[in-house]
Amino acid sequence: MKDILTTADAAELLGVSVRTAQLWVESGQLPSWKTPGGHRRIPRQAVLDLIEEPARVPVDLGANAVVLAGQGRGAEWGKVGLPGSGLLIDVTEDADALRTLLEPAPPTLLIVENAEDGERKALVAAISGDPRYRQTLILAMIGKGVGSMAGQGENRVKMQMLSDVSAMSAAVVDLLKARLRDTDDGSSFGLPWNEDARLEAVRRSALVGSSADSRFDRLVRLAAYVTRAPIAMFTLITKDQQWFKSRVGFDGESTSRDWAFCNETLVANELTVIEDLSRDETYKSNPTLDEPYGFRFYAGAPVRDPLGFALGSICIIDVVPRSLKHEERDALITIAEAISNLLRLTLLEGKQDKAKSPPGVMLARQGG
Repeated sequence: MKDILTTADAAELLGVSVRTAQLWVESGQLPSWKTPGGHRRIPRQAVLDLIEEPARVPVDLGANAVVLAGQGRGAEWGKVGLPGSGLLIDVTEDADALRTLLEPAPPTLLIVENAEDGERKALVAAISGDPRYRQTLILAMIGKGVGSMAGQGENRVKMQMLSDVSAMSAAVVDLLKARLRDTDDGSSFGLPWNEDARLEAVRRSALVGSSADSRFDRLVRLAAYVTRAPIAMFTLITKDQQWFKSRVGFDGESTSRDWAFCNETLVANELTVIEDLSRDETYKSNPTLDEPYGFRFYAGAPVRDPLGFALGSICIIDVVPRSLKHEERDALITIAEAISNLLRLTLLEGKQDKAKSPPGVMLARQGG
C-alpha cells in the first residue's frame, strides 16, 4: 500500500473529481508537496483522515449558484440569473447532469425546482445529508408549503415555486438580501450576498499589502491604454478598505471602502459601467467627485480567485462623463480574465514555494 499518493490517487480514494482534489491541494487544505520533477504528492494518511472524519472534508464554497430548473425553464433561468446576489449561476434541467455542476467545489447556493417530485426529492435529501454540502444553502422549490426543511437547519429552506421565472428569481434574491440584513453591520455601501465568503477569499489570497508585481502592472497599463482612460487600477476590496495591487494615474495606495465604486462591480458580479457619477444618487456625496479628484466615469470588471469569488476588479476612471465602446468593454473583460488567470498562477506559485517535505519521505521524493 503506497504511503504517498498522486492527486489522481487521492481523488479516487476520496470519491471526488481530480479537479476537486487539485483545488483542495491549491488551497492548502489537502497537504502536499512538489517533487523535483514537478509532480504533486499527497500523504496517504491525510486522505484517510478525511475519509474517517467527513466533517473535516474541506468545504470552501464556489462563488456560484446551481439551479436544477423545472422542465422548459432552464433557458429563462440562464437569462434572468440572480441579479444583485454576487453569485455566478449554472443551470440544468437534467437531474443526472447536476452532479457535474456541483464540482469542483460545493456551490454557495443550490436551487431545486419541483423538489416534491420523487427523483428530485430523493436528490435533495441525498445532497442535504452529504457533509460536503453542509454550508451550501439549499432552496427546495415546491408547489405548496414553505418553511425550513425539517431537521436540516437554517441552510435547508423550502419555498413556494412560482410559475414566472423572473418572479421566482426576484423572490430568491429577496430571501438572500433578508438573510444578509440579519448579519449586516450597517454598511453604507452595497454588499454581495456572499460577502463573508468573499472576504475569506480575499484573506486567503494574501494579496492585500503584498509587494508590487510587474506582471499585474503591465495589464493595468494595458487597460488604461485600450480604453483611453487616465486612471486604471487592480483593486482588492476588504471589509473596510479598497487596496490597489497595481495602479496608474493615481497616487494613493488605498482608500476607505465607502469611497469604492468597485462595490457596484462586486454586487453586479459583471462588467459595471457608470457613465456619469455625478448623476448617480449613490455617489453624489462621494468625496472623490470633488477636487482634487473630480472623478466622473467608472467602469470595472470582476477579478476572481480560483473558486470564482470576486476579490476586487480591474477598473478605469475618468474625470469626464463618457461611455465605453463595444470593443473597449470586451477588452476590459478580457484583461480582468487575464488578471484572474495570472492570480491563479501566482497563488499556486505561492503554495509551491511554501511546500515542504513531510518527515521521512525524502527517498520517495527522489523517486518522483
